[in-house]
Amino acid sequence: MARPLVSVVVSSYQQGRFLEQALSSVLDQEYEPLEVIVVDGGSTDGSVDVIRRHEGRLASWTSEQDRGQAHALNKGFARAQGEVLGWLASDDVLLPGAIARVVDELERRTDALLVYGEALFVDESGAELFPLEPRPFDVEAMVRACANHVVQPGSLFRRRAWELAGPLNEDGHYLFDFEFVLAVGRAGPVVPIADRLALYRVHPESKSGGGSLLKARDYARFADEFLAGSGLPGADEGRASAYLAAGDYFYDAGELAEARRALLASLRIRPSRRGAGLLGRTLARSVLP
Repeated sequence: MARPLVSVVVSSYQQGRFLEQALSSVLDQEYEPLEVIVVDGGSTDGSVDVIRRHEGRLASWTSEQDRGQAHALNKGFARAQGEVLGWLASDDVLLPGAIARVVDELERRTDALLVYGEALFVDESGAELFPLEPRPFDVEAMVRACANHVVQPGSLFRRRAWELAGPLNEDGHYLFDFEFVLAVGRAGPVVPIADRLALYRVHPESKSGGGSLLKARDYARFADEFLAGSGLPGADEGRASAYLAAGDYFYDAGELAEARRALLASLRIRPSRRGAGLLGRTLARSVLP
């Protein structure tokens, strides 16, 4: 039986030092048929040279200014022809056999819309940190804690999932993938597998490793615009969790007035010892000379 065409979009901006490994990890997968689409945001760090070295094996590529990662990925998926889709950030790495393993599960679970597995956190040099295990897909638990259980690197989804839940929210910076998987989960099964599929790199320029102010604003947006009125189970508690995270990140960014507002919003919805402690810390810092 013919296997489905898999389309992987690799998004990149100023990540030339990692891009070679990311691209090779996708192109060297022992799976066919596979198309790889690269969407670069107009990098000036040698990324285009890396892309050109591989262009004979790419379905398409572009390097031009975009409005962020979600916009770049939407552009890539608009070109994708596959029945199975996925994306990889240019500082992450697919492990050998990852695509074949996820497609196997999609073929076994014909009702599944998205399959995800484990990733291994690594540092800037590639040294192992700790595994990120695939927790069960539980919409209410995820919403209440404002925590995405879907490990994005290595995950794949059916075109039908994209048609039902896409495109990605281009107003989102850090949480657009969380919004997407919640929408997919409303439409059909999202399935975890135990296999390790990818390396998830954390470094100062990565979304996971830096950018406190951007994260803070995105958590506040998530509470105000996505969860409010969403009808999702646990949405009120989720808003409290999102405001709490926003307040913590605003504090880290030195935006103390915004931190106070976010923490007070969290405490009004759900009083908590942690929220009160973070607010006290923020108030103390606000009055220090």
